[in-house]
Amino acid sequence: MGWLSRIFSATGVDVVTSVGKVIDDLVTSDEEIALSEIQKSKIKAAYNVKMKELMMNIDRQAAEHEENLENELTERLKLDMKSDSWLSKNIRPMALIFMTMVVSALAFFTIFNTSLTPSQQTTLGSWIPLFQTLMLVIYGFYFGSRGLEKMQKIRSAGQSAASAKGLVLSNDQVPKG
Repeated sequence: MGWLSRIFSATGVDVVTSVGKVIDDLVTSDEEIALSEIQKSKIKAAYNVKMKELMMNIDRQAAEHEENLENELTERLKLDMKSDSWLSKNIRPMALIFMTMVVSALAFFTIFNTSLTPSQQTTLGSWIPLFQTLMLVIYGFYFGSRGLEKMQKIRSAGQSAASAKGLVLSNDQVPKG
């Protein structure tokens, strides 16, 4: 059994590999080696093509998902505006005003009140990134969505006027603002 352990040991693997290479060199012709290299290159090319297709598919699905999210948000905003509820129509400005007041009050107290304890300063310091993120999101959403709403109104008004005249506007002729 000692010879079996030598065959399957690390040196045995080297022996088996070298014997296999010698037999492969004796049995395999140059044409067969060239054909196997061609087959390897074909397999690699097919793999690369398939990976590119998969990546394009993933990119397309991600774009569709992003578009669906934006459409859902737009639909939600449209439904809020059509609602009879005062709160649903005014939640964006109220959130903007509230967060502006909170952040302004915190800034005022930290600037003009030097009697904060170190633990209060540490606690306040941990909340600052959250307030920054919230303010960026709220201001970006409020003013960004308002800008998009205005652009859509201008474009739809321009397209309806062009269709009434029987004209079709190109992208560079669409009113911007």
